[in-house]
Amino acid sequence: MTHMRISVRLAWVTLGAILSAVGLELFLVPHNMMIGGVTGASAIFSYLSEMRLGLFLFLLNLPLIMFRYRKLDAQTRLLTFAGLAVLSLSAFFLHPAPAAMDHTLASSAAGGIALGLGIGIVLRYGGFLDAADGWAMTSEAKTPRRISRRYWLFNGAVLFAGGFVFGWDEAMYSIIAFLLAYRCSDFALSGFSLTRMVWITSECVDEIRETLQSDYGKEVIVLDNGESGGEKVMLCTVSRMEQAAVIRRIRSLDPDCSLAFHAAHR
Repeated sequence: MTHMRISVRLAWVTLGAILSAVGLELFLVPHNMMIGGVTGASAIFSYLSEMRLGLFLFLLNLPLIMFRYRKLDAQTRLLTFAGLAVLSLSAFFLHPAPAAMDHTLASSAAGGIALGLGIGIVLRYGGFLDAADGWAMTSEAKTPRRISRRYWLFNGAVLFAGGFVFGWDEAMYSIIAFLLAYRCSDFALSGFSLTRMVWITSECVDEIRETLQSDYGKEVIVLDNGESGGEKVMLCTVSRMEQAAVIRRIRSLDPDCSLAFHAAHR
């Protein structure tokens, strides 16, 4: 990825931003549905002010991105600003188009999938379309769990506010769209890899390693071989089918451990 030409990454970011705009303007917004994050807040302001969504996508995201400007490298800045500009312009010009589907549930599913894939593509190639994602990427919180908790609280608050503005039926469909978008963005980030690399930071090194070896037949590599005691980092690979079970087993041994996953391409 680091050796990929910036022009190729820009092309993928542009595609992801256009796909996200399609999900918003052709599926979700016509049915008064939204997702979380700054994108969802933009939909609320657009509805209340009767102004186009593309305008608020730009106006709300830009200052928040600028606030984190120094924490981003030069390529991330370029790809993020390019993605945000394409997303805002695409949403602006797609706004007059009629809804692609009349059925609310189908629109919720299609919009969530399109938006999630678009967001995931942009993240995969080095940018982000929502300042909430950028905040999570550059957060100074000490633990991934704290970052995740704040991220979900913010998104939940936006969806809850949407219930008051659009109605609670629309809010339920919005939650469906949000969850689909979340899973599809994760899929776009991981690609078609069926194997995940698991990074485990824990003090219970021996217990976790022995359990993974005996119960799942996993080879566990301890990356930190320092003094006994204290947290150490372990590494192993799991399939997508095993991932949920492995997480539960590790959490049962050490509820305070930190887990990170990324695709393992063979």
